[in-house]
Amino acid sequence: MKTKGIYTVGEPFGYELIIEYDYEWNDEDRFAPPEDELEVTSVMLDGMDITRFYMDLLEDSFMDALYEYAQENKHN
Repeated sequence: MKTKGIYTVGEPFGYELIIEYDYEWNDEDRFAPPEDELEVTSVMLDGMDITRFYMDLLEDSFMDALYEYAQENKHN
């Protein structure tokens, strides 16, 4: 299954960081273990596209929280 999502960070800090992503997964069955994949498609900071900057310098800082969020919200 596949879903698109938006993860937002920073509102209480006075900025808005919006991370758009695609999350794809296959549930476990008796023939195969569960698999999933997370791909960031766009990152905006206060309306400015910083996707490349995010990929180069920030991705590791946010990946665990983003991955957890994507898993928890995959059926929404």
